[in-house]
Amino acid sequence: MGGVTGGNRAPVKVGMVGVGYIGQIAHLANYAEMEGCEVTAIAEIRPSLRDAVQAHYGIPQAFTSHRELLDNADLDAVVAVTSRHHTGPVALDCLKAGKHLLTEKPMAATLGQAETLAEAAKAAGVKYAIGYMKRHDEGVQLARGLIEGFMASGELGPLTFARFYCFQGHSFYELATPVGMGEERPEGLGSWAVAPDWLPRELHADYDNFMNVYSHDINLMRYLLGATPSVVHLDYRAKAGSVALFDFGDFPAVLEFGMFEHGNWCEGVEIFFQRGRLTVELPPPLLNGTPARVTLQRGGEGNEIETFETKQSWSFRRQAQAFVDNIRDDHDAPLASGEDAVEDIRLAETLWKCLVK
Repeated sequence: MGGVTGGNRAPVKVGMVGVGYIGQIAHLANYAEMEGCEVTAIAEIRPSLRDAVQAHYGIPQAFTSHRELLDNADLDAVVAVTSRHHTGPVALDCLKAGKHLLTEKPMAATLGQAETLAEAAKAAGVKYAIGYMKRHDEGVQLARGLIEGFMASGELGPLTFARFYCFQGHSFYELATPVGMGEERPEGLGSWAVAPDWLPRELHADYDNFMNVYSHDINLMRYLLGATPSVVHLDYRAKAGSVALFDFGDFPAVLEFGMFEHGNWCEGVEIFFQRGRLTVELPPPLLNGTPARVTLQRGGEGNEIETFETKQSWSFRRQAQAFVDNIRDDHDAPLASGEDAVEDIRLAETLWKCLVK
């Protein structure tokens, strides 16, 4: 098993699988600049892209496939950023090879796939992180602490309602210029199903899109509220906004989602207490240096509004640092672990079963 534990402060040796647009700007650039980490190898099936990235970042080794990388590179960990339906086979090979692993979200498309990966990580004794980078957002972490505190103290009364929403728009900001782009990906790569077999075929693409974008919000809901809810109803409308209703026992929660051509990324959270409201405005995912904005409105005569200060930070960079620290110092399970993320897949499947009569 690869790993850097205890008092050993040697750099964590990381290999990247997949160095396309997101692989470069949201992942590789962060690890390449980070102290305590060395990107020692990449694997990329597109030859021109592979050569360009290796030269640009000065990476010692480059391989044509993840299997070649696992067989030949000296690595502690792998960061895999591949297309969703190709992620499962790559992840399983990395885990079976005993490498600590971070993949993009979702970890899988079905509960069976997710459980297979979580079990492989447990058997190998490795750290397995999923790229729900919103959990690493400084504003989100601040909000979670506030919610826990208010629920414990009762200062604002009971929590009565939670609203999560995401109407995706423009998320791409030119943080850096990726190199070597434009080369077509070859066909015939190993892949797993993009949807459960019980879901009608005509809904597979819709489910796949939901998992790619809105699994973030399901994961965030569970993180901020500290529990996994039961599913009440899904009103899904492919050409309009959709609403999912959940039950946390003492209060309901909704997830409103959809995609419109308004241009802006619109995502956030509202937590209603009997005597106050906490709001979390989430930034576009690729907007560097801008954490979530957290505001608290207290009830009463003053109707006081407080906005909390956070430092300039980026959730993707904080996620990368946490993954390296987790391996280097042998910390507990990752904040967004594979074992925990299985519950996101379970909840998503239960939600979509509302559409199957």
